[in-house]
Amino acid sequence: MGRQKPGKPRRPRPEESAHAHEGFEIPDDFEHPGGRRIDNKLLGSLTGAAFDGCTSCQDPLLTLLVEDPVTTARLVELACVGAQSMFGGLPPSMTDDGVPGESSPEFRRLARAGLDGSNDAMFEECERMSPAERRAAANTALDTVIGQMAMG
Repeated sequence: MGRQKPGKPRRPRPEESAHAHEGFEIPDDFEHPGGRRIDNKLLGSLTGAAFDGCTSCQDPLLTLLVEDPVTTARLVELACVGAQSMFGGLPPSMTDDGVPGESSPEFRRLARAGLDGSNDAMFEECERMSPAERRAAANTALDTVIGQMAMG
């Protein structure tokens, strides 16, 4: 036991569970075309932390995400679906390497692979990426999804 100074009350330490974010429920009805399950709980928790702007929670969740290529590809897919809905298709700044824009080359690589509509190629390409490449793609995808959510 440490020494306590007279007249100074001890401040209780915040509990681990005191810091939380509203998770986003992501339907559990989607499977990778190869039959592998997507970790929708992780994806929902990451989205909630990012929407709240909490990088202290977002960073470790992102680290877990990029170790799971299927769930990473699903995040990229959600970003692409949202962009297609907003713009009537994916703009070249999200798919073409030579066009200026904020999308990382890794995100563009996956978005380009999924342009066929079935997205099988996107999931397969994501499985071939290193965790660092998946992280770059996931960062762009997460920024895109959160931006779309903020716009309504």
